[in-house]
Amino acid sequence: MKIVLISDLHLAPETLSANNKFAQLMQQWQHEIDALYILGDFFDSWCGDDDDNLFIQQIKNIFTNFTKHKPIYFMVGNHDFVLGKRFAQATGVEIIADETVVKIADNLILLSHGDRFCSLDKGHQKLRFFLYNRFILSLLTKIPLSWRYKIKEKLKKKSEAVYNAKPQETYLVVNKTILKFANKYGANIVIHGHTHNPGKYQVASPEKNIVRYEIPDWADRDPGGYILINNNNIDIMYA
Repeated sequence: MKIVLISDLHLAPETLSANNKFAQLMQQWQHEIDALYILGDFFDSWCGDDDDNLFIQQIKNIFTNFTKHKPIYFMVGNHDFVLGKRFAQATGVEIIADETVVKIADNLILLSHGDRFCSLDKGHQKLRFFLYNRFILSLLTKIPLSWRYKIKEKLKKKSEAVYNAKPQETYLVVNKTILKFANKYGANIVIHGHTHNPGKYQVASPEKNIVRYEIPDWADRDPGGYILINNNNIDIMYA
């Protein structure tokens, strides 16, 4: 089993270099891997499945061409949480839940976007309730698309204004929380994104040792980073 995992690409109409890199990699991966997993924040923002600008059409075409040959599993993040069934039906991707567990070779791997592991950020944890509430999402998608764009811009400016107002550790994953979720599912490996701190980390406790991998983001570093799983081998790669 050979799969690629990507996260936090934060693609948008203006991220031309990253968009081109993604298109190139998709052509390559189509012939080399068994499946692609996207673990959230693929889009820098997503205002609704009814949006259909040129950038979105291009991404849809890339996904559709890929899923004719290999599966794509898409987990939403806190930047593209509104993405849903309509997009999935149009592209052939399969939407998967946060806290998805996959067994590959000898490993039981817990997949997550990663924001749920930042348990010190109480404000964001409260916000997650609204981001992933189906009733609230249903109401949100009924608002005219032009209004949703305005709401997005206001929320973005507000987020930028308050970010880093707290101690830096507030925005990082918490090892105790990682262990809690790993134990919940019996996983020995956790793979996620969100905090833009790519790498391989050991999370130890008296009962269990967990290996945590964070996928390279494409926003704060050159685009092209991903994780490659080839049976028991897990590697952080840069294209």
